[in-house]
Amino acid sequence: MVGTCGACGGAVDLADGRCPRCGGQTLAARSCPECGGAVPQERSGCPLCGALLEPARCERHPRREARGQCVVCGTPVCELCQGVGGGPHLCPDHESVAVVDGWAQVYTTNDDIEAELIRENLQAEGIQAQVLSQKDHFSFTVALGGLSPVSVLVPADEYGEAQRLIRGHMDARGGVAFACPSCGEAYERGDDICAACGTRLV
Repeated sequence: MVGTCGACGGAVDLADGRCPRCGGQTLAARSCPECGGAVPQERSGCPLCGALLEPARCERHPRREARGQCVVCGTPVCELCQGVGGGPHLCPDHESVAVVDGWAQVYTTNDDIEAELIRENLQAEGIQAQVLSQKDHFSFTVALGGLSPVSVLVPADEYGEAQRLIRGHMDARGGVAFACPSCGEAYERGDDICAACGTRLV
């Protein structure tokens, strides 16, 4: 799980405990009581499953205690909001989002190249993203359920921003118009090299 170094602000793998950029010691992560994941000290809920480590009231039902917080938006939810079933805590607005091990499915396709282009463009905008094909099922320890054949995944708490960016690249027909992550020049699906700057696109 990735956190932020308190000394320099760099990305830190909380399992390592030390920042690779400055060598500073990170704050010890707490253990999630539901899934066992690492919860950074600065967070009140688990980024993997949404279990709360500190008491909170449900946002929609203030008289009820929250069972967890939505892993996508952070909204505290009670059992009435979340409904039945296991898995990560999700609010009614995000209950249809597929979440696996803290990663939310933000885009689906049957085309590996299209998925890679979306991933590269999200990363160029500062959002961590990865492509998961059904053939990659061995890299996750849980069932993939309804994930599409090729999915672009982002950290669940970055889902909203990733959705906004993808919608901003859609044309009038709902197709995604791609831009080179190096120079921003638009290109056609299937192009391997940016015509404007020569950067490899896949």
